[in-house]
Order: sequence, then structure tokens, then C-alpha cells
Amino acid sequence: MGKNKGITLIALVITIIVLLILAAVSIAMLTGENGILSQANKAKVETRGASVEEECSLWKVNQEMDKQTTEGTAQTLEELLDCLEERNLITAEEKATIKETGEITIGSRTIEFGKEAPPVEQPTTVKEAIKTKYVYQENKKIEDAYGNKVVVPKGFKVVEGEDVTKGVVIEDATYTNTKGSQFVWIPVGKEVTDGKKTVEINIGRYDFNNSTGAESPYSGGYKEENSDDAENFLGYGNKTAKTTVYKAFTEKQANEQTKVEEAGGYYIGRYEARIEGGTLDISELKNDFAPNENWTGYTGGTLVEKPNVQVFNYITQNKAADLCRSMYTSSIFESDLMNSYAWDTAIVFLQAFDDRSPEAKKTQYSQQNSLNTEKPAETGTNNLSDKSKQDIICNIWDMASNCVEWTTETSSISSKPICGRGGHFKDSTKCPSLRNDGGLTNANVRASFRPLLIV
Repeated sequence: MGKNKGITLIALVITIIVLLILAAVSIAMLTGENGILSQANKAKVETRGASVEEECSLWKVNQEMDKQTTEGTAQTLEELLDCLEERNLITAEEKATIKETGEITIGSRTIEFGKEAPPVEQPTTVKEAIKTKYVYQENKKIEDAYGNKVVVPKGFKVVEGEDVTKGVVIEDATYTNTKGSQFVWIPVGKEVTDGKKTVEINIGRYDFNNSTGAESPYSGGYKEENSDDAENFLGYGNKTAKTTVYKAFTEKQANEQTKVEEAGGYYIGRYEARIEGGTLDISELKNDFAPNENWTGYTGGTLVEKPNVQVFNYITQNKAADLCRSMYTSSIFESDLMNSYAWDTAIVFLQAFDDRSPEAKKTQYSQQNSLNTEKPAETGTNNLSDKSKQDIICNIWDMASNCVEWTTETSSISSKPICGRGGHFKDSTKCPSLRNDGGLTNANVRASFRPLLIV
């Protein structure tokens, strides 16, 4: 008798049970919290989070770099999020969350973008500009509480002086080498008021009475433009300036004056020129004379207009002119070495609105003797005596004291064809209106300069 072949019911049941167990195990391995599919999804999310975090970090770096330039191209937050959404790195919901909260959590990563500040409305008054610390993106004309006009250059902010007659101070906020430099507005070409008195300030060259300090049109022999003596002209950095070079300079001067009149003013450095990061070696000097006409004792360093930084002395007039003209290379404003128009007009303005103490004002500022007579105040506020602090008018420092300041004005004296203005620490009889003759290679502890800005 033959045997039946096949599986028994019991075997079938056991097989089914085993298969079910295997299926359950497989499903658990695929779909459980630690399953293959779950782990794959987690890895995918973590990879996406890492990509978003990397993009966010790069964006922040670009934002910081953009702050150091005048023509930045960094994306806005909105542009970045649009790009991430297009690349499927974030969803529309996540984009909305970032815009609302400034951050997003993707997997184990919480990525902080920061909330983008709403655009600041461009201030139209000096007071608003100081309050908001707004950095102007174009040359902008604003006004103080009395209606006096100020033109703020692109890349600068207003930091002090709500009233023009007290000295409106602007600060370089964006230009890499000179960031933090400060300049003070000198109003010209129209009436200026402090609410109590109104004065008309006209750009020009002036004489100042030795007794009263009163100004009158200049009638002396020093020259600034339209000189017949081109061979002795030094203001453009050339010992024997050819007529063509001199003509180019006079045209530049005429253009500068036109710009000043159109703007209603100009800026001068708040301080005598300062040098940041330079090393001084004066071993080449022989009796206060430099080895050449384009010399400074400093190696390295940058011309700035900051407080508590080394005064930029030990320099020839030619070198000072070169440094001032290259301080800013913007196409919408320019820098230059002080000329006689800028110097004299500044004195007229300062005398009109002298904000020193009643005792100090007994002497008209044009005739104010040098106030620090022992040594140069080389680091600004750190070593000024109480007396020398009186040489600060309308936020402008040291036109009567500290160092003689090279200008583009010239003398007819062949051995001393260049001109420095103001007083210095080695001679208490010097004053702001004084014209000091200088040689082509004069460079010493008392010789400095001051840049001006024309917008």
C-alpha cells in the first residue's frame, strides 16, 4: 500500500506562522522607528539640513564682506530663501517660518538666519540721521533744525552735531581702509543761522585783522590759482610744475569751487591727519629736511581721520598732497589737500559761531595763539591738556595748535615756495590765520596736514 505525499495541515500551519513572523520582522526592519526606510528618510532630511546650514553660513559671510565694501552684491534674505526653495532645499512652509521667526529646524539642526530688518527710511534731517545711524547709499542733502543744509556723501553716516553751527560730524562707515574717519561740514554760499543770529559765509581767501580778527578779502602775495609764476608752483606734487600741469590744477580748483558752491559747503578733517599702523623712522632727516620732496618718515600705515591715533607729522607737502588726493577715489565725491580757500573760509565760519568758553572767546580764533606748547598731542584725546582742549571749535580740532598744516597755497620765495597754515606747539605766538613759508623738503615733528572732502 503506497504512502500519501504532501504536507500535513500541521506543517502548513507552521509554515504560514514562520512566514508571518518573517514578514513582520521584515516590515519592522523597513518601517519601524529604526527601520531602513526611516533611517533613509532621516539621512535625507539631515543631508538637506546640512545643505541649508551651509548655504546660510555662506550667506552670512557674504553679508559681512558686503559691509566692508561700498558696492556690495550680497543677497537679501528674501533672495536667498527664493533660491533655496527653487532648489527644493526648503518648502514653502519652511520659507514662511524663516521669514516669521528667523530660524528653521530641519532634522537635528536648528539653523538661524536672523530676521531681516525692515528697510530704514532715508533720513532727511540731521537729527534723524544721528538717531538712526543711517548709512547713506548716495550723496544726500539733509537739513538741521534751523533749515541749514548738509550734503552727506555716499557711504557715510552722521554721528554728531544736530546743529550745523555746532559742527555736523560725518563718519566713514563703509570704505575699508578709512572706516571710522570723521569730517566736519563747513557751510558756504548762503546764510547760516543758529536760531539767534544769521551769518552769510562766502567761500574766499581772507586777511584777518591782527587786533580784532575781523576778516577782509585777501590782498597779500601768496598764491592759490591764476599764478603767473607756474615754475614755483608746488601744490600738485611737482617741483618745477610745467604750465600744462599748473593749468590742470587750476581747472581742478575751479571745478572744486563750483562743486562747493552747488553743494552749499564742504568738509574738512575733524583732526589733523592721523596715520594708523605706520612705523616711524626719521634717521634720514638732516636738520628738519627730508632727503626728497615726496618723503614721509612713516613706513606702511593708512591716512585716517580718527581720534586717539598717531598724528601724521614728519611729511613733506608733496607727499601730503598725494596722500590726500588718493584717500578717496569715489566718482561722486573727492578728497584733496586743504587749500587757502578752504582754510580761510573755515576760520570765518568758526569765528562766527565760536562755541568756546566766554574766557576763550576773548581772543578771536583767527588770532588764537597755540595752546599746547610743550609737545605735540600725538594721540588726540589721550594727552590733551585742559588748556589745549580749548582749541576745539564746532567739533574741529587744532587749527591754532599742535602742528603747522601743509596746504596747496604757495609763496613767491624761491627757497620756501610752499605754505603751511596755523600754529604749532614749538611757538606759542603762532595762530590759525598765519601763513608759514616752507621748503620743498621740509619735514619735521611740527609739520602735518589736513584732508578735505568735496561732494
